[in-house]
Order: sequence, then structure tokens, then C-alpha cells
Amino acid sequence: MTVNVSFRPRPGAVLPALLPATLLALPLSLSSQNLRAAEAQPQIADAPADSDDGDGLEEIVVYGRAERLIGTAATASEGVVGGADLSVRPLLRVAELLEAVPGLIAAQHSGTGKANQYFLRGFNLDHGTDFSTVVDGVPWNLRSHGHGQGYLDVNGLIPEVISRIDFRKGPYRADSGDFSLAGAAVMSTIDRLEQPFLTVAEAGSYDWRRIAAGWGSDFGNDGALLLVGQFQSYDGPWERPEDLRHYAGYAKLHTQTSIGRAWASLSIYHATWNPTEQSPERAIGTSICANVFCSMDPTATGMTSRQILAGGIDAERWQANAYVQYYDWNMYSNPTYDFQIRQRDRRLTYGYRVQGDLVNSEALHWTLGSEGRYDDIPRVGVDHTDQAQFIEYVSTHAIREGSIAAYTEAQWTLAERVRLFAGLRADQYWFDVRALDPQFQGGSASDNQFSPKAGAAWTISPQVELYANWGRGFHSNDARGIAASDPRVPGLMPAEGKEIGARWQKGSFSFTATYWWLDLDSELKFVGDTNSVEPGPASAR
Repeated sequence: MTVNVSFRPRPGAVLPALLPATLLALPLSLSSQNLRAAEAQPQIADAPADSDDGDGLEEIVVYGRAERLIGTAATASEGVVGGADLSVRPLLRVAELLEAVPGLIAAQHSGTGKANQYFLRGFNLDHGTDFSTVVDGVPWNLRSHGHGQGYLDVNGLIPEVISRIDFRKGPYRADSGDFSLAGAAVMSTIDRLEQPFLTVAEAGSYDWRRIAAGWGSDFGNDGALLLVGQFQSYDGPWERPEDLRHYAGYAKLHTQTSIGRAWASLSIYHATWNPTEQSPERAIGTSICANVFCSMDPTATGMTSRQILAGGIDAERWQANAYVQYYDWNMYSNPTYDFQIRQRDRRLTYGYRVQGDLVNSEALHWTLGSEGRYDDIPRVGVDHTDQAQFIEYVSTHAIREGSIAAYTEAQWTLAERVRLFAGLRADQYWFDVRALDPQFQGGSASDNQFSPKAGAAWTISPQVELYANWGRGFHSNDARGIAASDPRVPGLMPAEGKEIGARWQKGSFSFTATYWWLDLDSELKFVGDTNSVEPGPASAR
């Protein structure tokens, strides 16, 4: 059971979004006011001059919700979540923001500081394989990661700054690339706070604590500065306290220019924790593991540090952004309890994205875009350790991985109720792997992929729309398997998806149904004995 007590300065304020801890927790939250972006805020409308209250004004509270998608969506399986739908959502973990995507499950293992495990459309997506997340144009999945391909850790997000989530399933959109076969989430952050907020007494069982604060100031030509920070601690129910220490901060500045809206943001995150791994069933109830909460390796630890600097311009007919990211991660674990390992990853990532409208008329909407990314990873690998002391390398490499993509997508309105879609995406990848110890090998490779898309939508009535979609997509493999293994694996693995579906919307209620197929030439699979991800055989769903 959870209890939330909030002090609200005026009627219509949005309730705090976080109800913390575990299902056993009884938290108490004393907050001022947790206000999101304009689309999440109550809007105050003028009342008629002859209102009954005699004051000339009547306060009307309107909560923003998911957009009406009939006539605009390209597939039955895409949608939007925002406004009050996010503001009032109780969260036990930050990754539950992604559970706003219908059908997605975010589970947790190896501690609160580690990336969650995701499930969608029949896939065990491990820590992000085939499910991508983008925040303000910055991709958060990490390729060729020390723990698994596509590693997606959203723990550094502060829920109060997320204003909107656009979600998709399947490879049907040209602007979605790597790790997007099962689905994708595109998050947008708030621009300003209507007034500062402070949460100082959010607490619960197992020493759960959370402090969050936000401040904003308007200036100049419709500009604003936003500062938000949070601290969390948690021990969990484990025999060995998790001792989570989580620090996150977010700053954003935006203003209007002669070109368009210019913005810049800085996201910082640092966390340490003591993971408790899975326990063999036969060990539970013995002298080495009294119950399911036992910690069989008391020397396991984890650390994540991440800083992202991003900026961009949103003009009337085009948008562009660029980013640089520093990332440092390591974790000691013992998946088989006879061979402790330390996995680590440190990198700098640079990237950009630009997209614009070539034609934007009632009959034709045609966009063109490009994105690029370069990961400079001076050290990634696995060490054999004993009680957190180094013994030998299992693997240790330096990786440089780059990619560039161009894509185009068009929507034709043939008649008042019929829309056709077509898209094409071209990706080129380069992989360079250098061994940091003579016992290992290095190498270089490259690969490319062309991904056509097609679809149609038929609006039966203002409440009902039918869809049919087909598309090809891909996911990349770990650079070490592509350029430094024998035998080598392909760089980019193609997949084909198709679906038919329907959407019914009436008022604030939305119902969708889809029947889908997805055929992968190779599926990425988690290997528990080595805490790694490797390419598997073809699969069909």
C-alpha cells in the first residue's frame, strides 16, 4: 500500500508523479507542486462575462491527455502518452515510464542501479535489444556495451522532466533505426516550470528515500531556464543492504531566435549500489543461503556515471540537434558463484540528427533526414576477479564504432479518408576493434543496410481507422563479434515486419487491435552463465 500526502498551493495543481519504494513500502510524500510542461498543465480559460459568480472569470481545469490519432497515425500500434497520463502515474522504478508503452514490461534484477530488463511482443529484450529509446533526439541505447548489446539504462532520467512519450512497435517508420524492431519510445522533456517544487519527505520501507527539487525562470524572448535535481537511496529487502546512492540533475535553457527555437540541455547521473544476484534454487534453505533474500557474493558492487550535453534548433520546417555523452560503468557479479567477473565500459559518444520537410501540403507530406553517431570506447571488457581483486582478463578491447544514415518518408492523401505511406532508410556502419592484451585479437569491418517501408490507412468514420503496414529493419551486433572473433558475425542483421490493425477512439477512450508478424534473421539472446548477449539463430513471431 502507498500513501501520498501533498500540499498544493492552488486548485488544479498536478499531483506529484512518484509514489516510491516497493509494494511493501509505506511512503509519505510532502511536496509543494510538481508541474510538467505546458501540455501537462491545467489550462485556465476565460469564462463568459456574464458568469454567475460575478467576478467575470471562472476557473476551468483541463488536463492534457493522449492526442487524437485517427487521421494522423501511420500504424495501429503507435501512440502518444503525455500530460496528466504521465503526471499521475505512480512509479516504483523510473523504467516504469516506459511501461506507458502498452504491453511493455520493465523488470529489475542485479540491483536498482542497473538497467532494467524489458519484455515486449514476445521478446525477452534483456537490457534493450530491439527496443530503442530516444530522449530529445539523443539515443540512450548503448551499442557494443560491456554488459550487452543495446544496453538501455533510463535510471538517470528524472520523471518530473518527461512531458511526452511517442511510442511505436515494429520496423515501419523510416526515422527509427538500430534496436527498434520490437518497439521504440521517443521522449520529450519539459521546457519550463510554472513554479518551483520541492519534495523533501518521500520515504518508505527498506530505507527508501527520495529528495527532488525543481526551479525555473523565464527571460527574454519567450526563453526559460530550468533546473531539476534528485537524490535517492534504497537498501531493498536483501540480506546484504543494496546501499543505493543515486544522484541526478537536469538543466535546460531555451529561447526564440530569428531561425526558430534554440535549446541546450545537460543531464548528469551517478549511482553506486551493491547488487544481489539470482540464487540457485537448490541453495535456498541451506547454510549458505537461508532464504530467497540471501546475498551469496558479498563483494559484488556496481557503478554508473553518465553526462549528456545536447542542443538543437527547432525551426518551422526543420529540426536539428547534436550531442556529446560521457559514460562510465562497471559491475562485479558472480552469475555461477564459482567465477566472479568484473564487466566495464567507458566511452565518449558524439552524434547528430537533422530532419526537414521537403513538401508539406494537404495532399503530400514528404520529409528527409539524416543521423550519425560515433562511439569512442577506450576500454570495454570482462575481467576474472576474486572478491573484487583482479586475476586475469577474459576480454579487453578498445572499440571505435561509427554510423551514418539517411532516410526519407512520404504520406500521400489520395482521398479524404485514404492515406498511403512509403519510406526508405539507408544505414552504413564501421567497426574497428583493437585488443588491449596480446592474447586477444582485433580487426575492422563494415556493413550496410537498406530498409524500405510501406503502409496504408483508411478512415472508416471519425471514430474508426484501419491500417496495413510492412517494413524491413535491423539491429547491429557487438563490434567484438563482428571484427574480432572467429568466426565473425554480420554487422547488421535484417528483419521483416508486417501488421494489420484497427483503432477506435471516442472521447478520451482509445482501443487498438493489431495482428503482427516479425521475422528476424538472427535474434540477440542473453547468456546467463557469462552475463553477456550473443547472436542467436533466426526467429519468427
